Amino acid sequence: MGNINDNIRSKKLYKSGEVDEAYKDSNGDIVVPTKVAAELDAIDGITEIINDSGVFHVNKHLVKEIENMRLDIEELHGFIKTAFGKDSSQAASKGDKGDSGSTGPQGAQGPKGDTGATGLQGATGATGATGATGPAGANGSNGSNGKNGADGNSHLSNVTSIAFNPKANRLEVNIGGTVYNFTPSK
Repeated sequence: MGNINDNIRSKKLYKSGEVDEAYKDSNGDIVVPTKVAAELDAIDGITEIINDSGVFHVNKHLVKEIENMRLDIEELHGFIKTAFGKDSSQAASKGDKGDSGSTGPQGAQGPKGDTGATGLQGATGATGATGATGPAGANGSNGSNGKNGADGNSHLSNVTSIAFNPKANRLEVNIGGTVYNFTPSK
């Protein structure tokens, strides 16, 4: 199956080759010299033939026959598309589908197959015993009260603060509201 396209195509009349003069090859294609093929490929219409009265006078019958063939091909192309559509598998001119035949009688039901054996279930492992809870320990006895410690040095009892002043590079001790400065030595 094939599809027809929207463009009218014709077989190429010649192909280019590295030859000195035109000839027909084993595939039936006409091979022309590269220079001739380039000149033919450059033609984009028949204006040169029509505008040159000498060339036109010699070729006017060929031009008319080519136009007649082109019209025939165009009509044939349009007819095929109208009759068959562009996709040959979906051709517009296919015949109608025939009637369906009657349904035959239903066959007897086949025998039911045997049910397969059920597999054995594996044994469940034994559960381990729960260990006993240990007894609670006895409460410990209360400890004795500690001794009252001896009083510290009494010569520091009036000291309010001791600080180092880095700007003055001195140790400042505040005793009873009076600040004493000490300069450390190295």
